[in-house]
Amino acid sequence: MKIKERLSVDVLVVGSGIAGLKTSMELSKDGHKVLMATKTQLCSGSSFYPLKASLGTQVTKDNDDKNVFLQDIEDVSHNMHDREMAKIYVEEIACRVNEYEEIGIQPTKLSDDRKACFAKHGRKIYMLKDWNKIRENVKEILLDHPNIIVMERSVVISLIKKNGKIAGAFLLDKEDNLILIQCKAVILASGGFGNIYKHNLNPNDVDGSGHILALEAGASLINMEFIQFIPGFTTPKYKTLFGEHTLTYCKDFVDGEGNSILERFLPDGVSKQECLAVRSTHGPFTNSLVSKYFDIAMMKEIINTKSEAGFELVYNKDIYEDKRDFYSIYLNWLNERGINLLKDKVKIAPFAHASNGGVKIDSFGRAGVEGLYAVGELAGGIEGANRLGGNSTGACMVFGKRTAEDCSEYVKQSDYLDIDEQGEIDKLNKQVACFSTGVHESLTPNEIMDAIRDIMWYHGNIIRNEENLSSAIKKIDELHYSFNMSFYFTKDGEPKSAFKARNFLLLSKLLLMAMLERKESRGAHYREDYPQEDVRFNKRLFISLEDHETKLKFQ
Repeated sequence: MKIKERLSVDVLVVGSGIAGLKTSMELSKDGHKVLMATKTQLCSGSSFYPLKASLGTQVTKDNDDKNVFLQDIEDVSHNMHDREMAKIYVEEIACRVNEYEEIGIQPTKLSDDRKACFAKHGRKIYMLKDWNKIRENVKEILLDHPNIIVMERSVVISLIKKNGKIAGAFLLDKEDNLILIQCKAVILASGGFGNIYKHNLNPNDVDGSGHILALEAGASLINMEFIQFIPGFTTPKYKTLFGEHTLTYCKDFVDGEGNSILERFLPDGVSKQECLAVRSTHGPFTNSLVSKYFDIAMMKEIINTKSEAGFELVYNKDIYEDKRDFYSIYLNWLNERGINLLKDKVKIAPFAHASNGGVKIDSFGRAGVEGLYAVGELAGGIEGANRLGGNSTGACMVFGKRTAEDCSEYVKQSDYLDIDEQGEIDKLNKQVACFSTGVHESLTPNEIMDAIRDIMWYHGNIIRNEENLSSAIKKIDELHYSFNMSFYFTKDGEPKSAFKARNFLLLSKLLLMAMLERKESRGAHYREDYPQEDVRFNKRLFISLEDHETKLKFQ
């Protein structure tokens, strides 16, 4: 491919969710020229995916709550979080929620303190909702930021370095033209990788591309094995978020013959009522609580029956008599989508949702490469083995602000670096060549991605073991050798899909390797062949590239 156009900006921001918006607008206010590239439309990714009625941000109540809040994060993390970043979050989040309106979000503060998912203590919660209204607000606000260029339906496919520093990037625009971006810094805010799973609660653009960009540029990944899986509806409306709090009114979940599935997998001493009661307090699966048997039973039954249709929940009619906001907001939202928990046959299954790990950063979003930053779900920071509810949106604001401040100072002190265009084109072609095996009947990018989604959902889901993980890695390698990327990279309408398939191949193998390496069960990571948490693994697992070889190391 030939370079169609060359653009020069101070900062390239990849992604337009909450983290991308916050960093872009902060940099714009400081006078910098910013290009915000987004794979779909403005305001996209998980931040703006209407999978539920609202999202919440958890906020420190007062000075006395700071140490309590930190302890909540510590307990949930199981030693896997960044303590400095957690402390900064607790200190700064109360100020950052006041800045939501600057990026078009008008949060609603709940009238009473609420326990967020996995939290032991209640605190202030600010609710974010009405995504279409927020998107319209953002468009209006951007009129006051003429130095922010927005490129929709554009994909950054490679970062360019010179003398160890970020110098630019290659981007495919909406017409698949190859654009060379010259910039002083890159901020990756492209979100997680839920779309690499067959059943997920993410939009298609949450595909892990930012992780591969960072890794190939010299950054490290951390905590990649800790992936949140939460129940989602398979019917009556597929890919709708299940509200775990409704399990307070759930009698059981059953198979096609009406037989209890949960009872088959409960150990002695654990009652069905206890399991459901605890499971009603948190969304994601965790090995840390007795509620784990709910999700394990569900996934075991799916594996045993080879049925992905999910299993039916049986509710008590009293659920619609509970008029508290906690229930009424969710039940009304379901009603708007034509779902009634009593009248409909409601079935659920485990869906991939969020990544607790990501690019290793410091408290200013720096990714270990000069001029490279990461923020939002893409970044690994205050989240650990489990994710404390209400912190993910807040972290976009807290660390988005800090990232923009540090990036601004870096840009002021930096010059543009000359880019050898032909040399960089040659490097890009080499990347493509590594996934061009020369097979005459190559699988298409979509066939590659569909196969990977299936492999990941069955082998890298809630239940993991050495045999299945090793088998899955072998299958990924076979797919690699069945893919001639160069054919699709140069084909009209296919270059973005070709790179996405390549990234799926790279990332899926990294995820499976990380799951295989952690031989214990901790938080969101469950190994049925190593069901206990092991103090020998009280370290985080880092992934890096050295001489094009993948390195995994606990430290």
